Amino acid sequence: MSLPTLHVRKTFEPDRLGSIVVASPNWLGDAVLALPALANLRRSFPGARIALLVRSWLSPLFRSLPFIDELVELPDSGELIWAATVLRRRGFELALLLPNSFRTALISWLAGIPHRIGYVADGRGPLLTVGVRPASGTSPHQADSYLGLLQALKWDAWLRPTKCLLPPGSDAEAEKLLTESGLSPHVPLIGMTPGASYGTAKRWPAERFAEAADLLADRLGSVALLFGSQREASLTRAIHERMRGAAVDFGGRTTLTELASLLSRCALLLTNDTGVMHLASALGIPCVALFGPTDPHHTGPLGSGHQILRDPPSCSPCRYRDCPIDHRCMQRLDVERVVAAAETLLTRSASTIEENVRRMPAVFLDRDGTINEEIGPIQRPDSIRPIPEAAEALKRLGEAGYLRIIVSNQARVARGDATEELVEATHQRLLQLLQADGGGADAFYYCPHHPREGRFPYRRDCLCRKPAPGLIQRAAYERQVDMERSYVVGDKVSDMLLADRLGLPSVLVLTGYGRESLERLHAAGGPMPTHTAQDLLDAAEWIVQRRGLR
Repeated sequence: MSLPTLHVRKTFEPDRLGSIVVASPNWLGDAVLALPALANLRRSFPGARIALLVRSWLSPLFRSLPFIDELVELPDSGELIWAATVLRRRGFELALLLPNSFRTALISWLAGIPHRIGYVADGRGPLLTVGVRPASGTSPHQADSYLGLLQALKWDAWLRPTKCLLPPGSDAEAEKLLTESGLSPHVPLIGMTPGASYGTAKRWPAERFAEAADLLADRLGSVALLFGSQREASLTRAIHERMRGAAVDFGGRTTLTELASLLSRCALLLTNDTGVMHLASALGIPCVALFGPTDPHHTGPLGSGHQILRDPPSCSPCRYRDCPIDHRCMQRLDVERVVAAAETLLTRSASTIEENVRRMPAVFLDRDGTINEEIGPIQRPDSIRPIPEAAEALKRLGEAGYLRIIVSNQARVARGDATEELVEATHQRLLQLLQADGGGADAFYYCPHHPREGRFPYRRDCLCRKPAPGLIQRAAYERQVDMERSYVVGDKVSDMLLADRLGLPSVLVLTGYGRESLERLHAAGGPMPTHTAQDLLDAAEWIVQRRGLR
């Protein structure tokens, strides 16, 4: 697929940008699909202040994300002049316009933002200083269209993450709503979204949703949770009334945060092509997604583990809001086929379903001096040596249900003493040695930047060099970590400062620089570690013993 092309009318220096405002899409599904672009934008500009111009009802989606510094919520009326005035006062240097609307370009122009970037569409080309023309050929996925803006500008678009964090307190909200509905905490839940705000053409017949829910209840003992907007409340109510089996009708009754919290408890979502489908997939919930007039290659759920069902006639995809003939694309999807797809997902191993439904806690571990011997700069991967019993410690953490995520500062890359390829090869060698003794690690994250200003590739206000929280925030986003049950383990003062900033319990190991770090913390008055351990195995045993306390 060819890349988008640029039309630049005003040059600028990306490395000098200090503040960026991003215009968010206005639909739930599109907003979710914009998350990869926002994550990559943060990687490109780790020191910039990034704000999001967003409608107030969508703002809960973004509040827990580590790559957004500020939300600018649009009012319900008079948004054009209000937004232009507010943005002008805040002095943003660049506007990244994700929607293709003329209105967003006009707001950024009226705000006097010097650099305005977006796709050339809807007659707004003259209002843009950098116009991006979509790539020719087949239509990409909507998430890739947003990423295309970054790619066209040669900004970093290194991955397409597929998960997002739940807002704080979501677990408690879900527990409250389910308890009030009289549901047992152990009953399997299946979410259903029978509506579609785009139009009736995207809707599978309501009576088939009811029949599918009843069949799944008979075969699996599941309870259906019906979701929909206020406009769709009559639809979910009608389906509920047709059902024999147990169900809870949440149509028109949930905020966006409550919807996300309830989705996170579902074993799967049976859905039309809707924004709720994208929210579920971003939360790691598998979907049985029913497609008719729209193209799943353009708007399908991100990630793996989904079942996409379609039986397109010659007229599909048509993108009509309401079918002008007999709705054959959705009528062709019979109940047994849909139920079989749901059973395929639900009968996967219990551990796989549990991984999708419940987030896992993590132990964030320093590398040198904590897992492997502190020997100074490592010049060759084969010189790395695990500390005795480190593999056993990591094995115990893994068996106890913790993700083992290694986070380290690697300023050697900035100093020119090592390449990123050497760092990666060293990680792979360490992993091999740990696995040979029964241990392992689930992920490695490192910061390559220099700690002092003026040294390339120093990044102004670097957010990822410990004790800055960027590495852990990124890992938590990408790995869907349960931060409320997580820990930080290391041998350095920076590890203790990092844990303190994130409000996580910390363990200082006395290997590596541990004893020296403990003396420095005492002299400085803290922050003191939650626990001091002789080595990583001692730390792992303490964490595992506390498993039921957090």
